[in-house]
Amino acid sequence: MKRRGEMSRSYARGMTILIFFILAVQTAIFTIKSYEQTQISTTRDPVPVSQTEAVEENRSERGGKAINQKPDKKSKASIKPDNFHAAKDDNNAKEDGVIRETYVPVDIKAIRSDIRIELNSADSAELVSLPGIGPFYAAKILDYRRRLGGFAFKEQLMEIYGVDNERFALFKDRVWADTTKIKRLRFSEASQEDLSANPYIGAYTARAIVKYREVEGSSGFNLASLVANRIIKAELEKILKYYLE
Repeated sequence: MKRRGEMSRSYARGMTILIFFILAVQTAIFTIKSYEQTQISTTRDPVPVSQTEAVEENRSERGGKAINQKPDKKSKASIKPDNFHAAKDDNNAKEDGVIRETYVPVDIKAIRSDIRIELNSADSAELVSLPGIGPFYAAKILDYRRRLGGFAFKEQLMEIYGVDNERFALFKDRVWADTTKIKRLRFSEASQEDLSANPYIGAYTARAIVKYREVEGSSGFNLASLVANRIIKAELEKILKYYLE
């Protein structure tokens, strides 16, 4: 009887230990599963987005049709401080479900540096945009163009007082001359006053040309005959062919 009682107590202790062991294992499994579910829900928890972003997602899911929704107070309150600036930028870029491009200031100077200015049609504002050319020199260029009738070469700008090689080098690659826009004088009809107004001719040469034309007549009157009769030099003939016809 004594031995049987000891066996009963040993069996009871064994069962008690087994029960505690099973409970401990179950508790550990439950704790592990709870931790895993917490991690999964945290990783799957979407980052709060603005109402306009939600509209964009609804549009893409339903074939591009925008859905008008009222702002959710909870969604605004759920924006974390770290994400505040990003959400603010998104709201500025999007409005009512429409993506709006961010305004980027235009660099006017960079654009102007790529544009070549035609000297015979440029106005004062265009000339002033050239480096080294202010209102004073722009007015001088326009006045010299008027007296010439137009520029045949951009290098003629250096004939203007104050426009030296150093100043000309600042803008020479940004200008050009269209010779078709030069206002030409009819050689056989131009008056002495019109001829003398051209800086290359002047009053003395203009008077000599008119007298020679009166003697020879307009039929045989040309630049080559003026050179042959030493009224003008051969170098002057090369430039006057752009201004006389």
